[in-house]
Amino acid sequence: MADETATPAGTATETEPSDAEAGEALTAPAGEQSGTALEPAEAAPPARVEPQPPMLPGEVRPHPTPQKYVVIAAILVVATAAEVGLYYLEGEVPDGLIITFLLMFAVVKFALVASWYMHLRTDKPIFRRFFVLGIVAAISLYLVALSTLHVFGG
Repeated sequence: MADETATPAGTATETEPSDAEAGEALTAPAGEQSGTALEPAEAAPPARVEPQPPMLPGEVRPHPTPQKYVVIAAILVVATAAEVGLYYLEGEVPDGLIITFLLMFAVVKFALVASWYMHLRTDKPIFRRFFVLGIVAAISLYLVALSTLHVFGG
């Protein structure tokens, strides 16, 4: 073997066996059975694991499971039902409160759809910032339009 103190890169030392020696150590002598401690077992196939799709260049975390999408869909259904229920409270509840709740539901639903179904949770944060800017701009424009129509003045 080579000297332990000065070995060029890629050569074996006494503490590191070469690839040829490692291969010889793993093969069994001619008379022994296959699958012993000296030979890698090939009888049992590896456990089947579904491969994760590779992440795209702009992603920072893997995509959620289909069950997560179903849970988010159920939350969106409940939020939509609450919005429809608010419509039937017209006259019993002040209009300003209804508008406030409808805006709140709109923001929550927009955020859920944008983050889960448009994959903003898995993308770079800059995309999230653009969508938050869009939410703020949309609410501001909506409030300006309502104020122009004297909705809040009574």
